[in-house]
Amino acid sequence: MKVRAAKKPRRPKTVALTFDDGPSPYTPQVLDILRRNRVKATFCLLGNNVGDYRRTVRRIVREGHRICNHSRDHADFTKLSRTAARDNVERAQRKIRKAAGRSPKTFRFPYGASDPAARAVVRGEGLRILGWTVDTRDWQGPPAPTITRRAVRDTRPGAVILMHDGGGDRRPTVASLPNTIRKLKAKGYVFVLA
Repeated sequence: MKVRAAKKPRRPKTVALTFDDGPSPYTPQVLDILRRNRVKATFCLLGNNVGDYRRTVRRIVREGHRICNHSRDHADFTKLSRTAARDNVERAQRKIRKAAGRSPKTFRFPYGASDPAARAVVRGEGLRILGWTVDTRDWQGPPAPTITRRAVRDTRPGAVILMHDGGGDRRPTVASLPNTIRKLKAKGYVFVLA
């Protein structure tokens, strides 16, 4: 009698949505869509923005999303000294902690721009560096269907999708979000925190 090998359990196809440069007036709209679709996301917050949006930051945390330090002021860390980089990260941490009631555990470099010295500073602050694998380029202002197409077309299991809830007119990003979520779910993706 042949003994069949036990099948390995299939790992779920995961994807993480991330939003940079907020909070902003668009963040509550993003949160509403995520709540309706039962999806959690990671919000990479600018320290200088959180003071005007404390209620929104608290809502992000209350609704089970992850917060991430995206610097104090969106500086290019490859152009900062170690001291300036550390000051930028620490000041953003303090501002986010004050608004959120907790400290971020992750850091995303503005523009994705880093060098060994900047990465050493961030790791020295005890933060995990968060990158991305799918850039929707929503910051260029394309229409909503283009943002959705890029997100869905380029997603592979384990993907981290870069979108923006701040830093400009984010109406196309907000408009793209329901279809992006629907199409990724239809492909069997499960949304996770980055």
